[in-house]
Amino acid sequence: MKKLTIITLLFFALLGFSQTDTLSLSFEQALNQMNNNSYAIKSVEAEKRANEYTRKTTRGLYLPRISLSANYMKLDQDVGLDISGISDAYRQAVNIPADKMLPSTLVLQKEQFATLGVNMLWPVFTGGKIRAANKAMDANINDAMFKLEQTKNELNTELVERYYGYRLSLRAVDMYTDVYKAMLLHQSNAVKLEENGMISKAQRLYVDLSVSTAKTDMQSAINKAKTVKDALKNTLVDTSEIIAISELFLIKNLEPLEYFKQAAIENNPLLKQVDAKMNLAKQNYNIKRSDYFPTVAVIGHKEIAQHQLTELMPEWFIGVNLSWTIFDGAARTYKAKSAKATIDRVGFIQTKAKADISTYVTKLYNELQSYIEQMETMETTYTFAKEYLRIQQKAFASGFATSKDVVDAEVTMNKVKVGRLKIMNDYVKTLAKLLEITGKSEMFLKYSKRADRVKEDFE
Repeated sequence: MKKLTIITLLFFALLGFSQTDTLSLSFEQALNQMNNNSYAIKSVEAEKRANEYTRKTTRGLYLPRISLSANYMKLDQDVGLDISGISDAYRQAVNIPADKMLPSTLVLQKEQFATLGVNMLWPVFTGGKIRAANKAMDANINDAMFKLEQTKNELNTELVERYYGYRLSLRAVDMYTDVYKAMLLHQSNAVKLEENGMISKAQRLYVDLSVSTAKTDMQSAINKAKTVKDALKNTLVDTSEIIAISELFLIKNLEPLEYFKQAAIENNPLLKQVDAKMNLAKQNYNIKRSDYFPTVAVIGHKEIAQHQLTELMPEWFIGVNLSWTIFDGAARTYKAKSAKATIDRVGFIQTKAKADISTYVTKLYNELQSYIEQMETMETTYTFAKEYLRIQQKAFASGFATSKDVVDAEVTMNKVKVGRLKIMNDYVKTLAKLLEITGKSEMFLKYSKRADRVKEDFE
C-alpha cells in the first residue's frame, strides 16, 4: 500500500496536481458518494415520489366529491302565470271599481337571478373500478421502487468496473514504472559490461531498445489511467483528483450455484418489475371489466345564497343517481379482451425472463470459477518467473546470459504481475454483475472485506 501511494503521488505530480488536490477514496466511500450524488438515482427517486403522490389521489376516489357552484341567469322575460281571469272575478266579487288596476300576471321568477350552492357526488358502486385503480397505483409504486433498486444495482456494478479498473491502472503504472527503472539500471550495468568487453555492442543496444519500450509502456499506462480516472469521476459526480485505495481481490470459496439462482428468482429487480407489470395488467383488466356494471352515486345540493330566485325552488335536495351503459357497440368487450391479451403477454415475458436470468447466472458463476482456476495457474507461473529472473540476472552479471535473456525475464515477471491483477479485476467485475442479477449488490462490500480473500500482491 505504501509503495502504491508514493508512486501514485508521483503519477499525479507528473500530471500537474499537488498532493492537496487528490482525494483518497475507499470503495465504500466511493459507493456512498455515488449514492448521494448520482443524477440517475435522483431521477428515479423523483419518479417514485410522483407515483406516491398520484397514489394518494386514487384513495380520494372512495370519498365524496364536494364542489361549489355559482350561477347567474338572465331570461328573456319574467316567468309567471296569467291571472287576469281571477282578477276580474275578484273585482266583481268585492265590487272593486273598474278604474282600479289589478295584476294580470303572477310573477314566479324574475328575468334575472343568481345562485350559490354546494354540490356533492359520492360514488358508492362502480363495479370494482375504484378498487382496481387503487391496486393499479400500488403496482406503479412497486414498479418505481424496483426500478430504483435496479438503478442502484446497475450503478454499483458500474462503480465496481470503474473504481477497480482505475485501481488496476494505478497498479499498472506502478509496475511499468518498476520495469522502466529496472531497465535503466540494467542499461547502466550493460554499459559498464560493454566497456569491460564482457558483452557486445549489439547486446547493449538491445538494452537501449528495451529501455525505450519500457518507457513507452509506462507512458501508455499513465494515459490509460487518465481515461479510466475521468470515467470514475463521472460516476462519482466529482471533479477532485482521486486515488483508489481499496485493493483488488478474489474469493475462492463462493456459495454454490443454486444459491445464486434462487437469489436471482427471489430478488432480481427486473423480475420484480415484471411482477409489478403483471399486477398492473390484471388491475387494468378489472377496470375494463367494471364497465359492464352500473355506476351508483349519492348526489346532493344545498343552496347557500341566492338573488331573486323563486321561493318555489327547494333549498336542498339529496338523491341517488344510477348510470348503466346498455350498449356501446361492443367496445367494452374488445377493451376487456385487449386487457386480457396484455396479461398473457406479460406472462410470457415473465417466464422467459426467469429462464434467461437463470442462464445468465450460470454463465457468470462459471466465469468466476474460471478466474479462480486462472489465479491458481498464475501463482504457479509467478514462482517460476521469479526464480527465472533471479537466475538470468545472476547469469548476466557473470557473463553467462545475454541482455535479451534478462530483459525477457523482467518483461515476463511484469506480465505475470499485471496479468494477476487483470484476473482480479475481471473477477470483481463479474462478481458485481452476478450480485446485480441476483439482487444482492449490497453484498459486494462484504465480499471485498472477507478474511479469506486473495489479495493483490503475491504472498
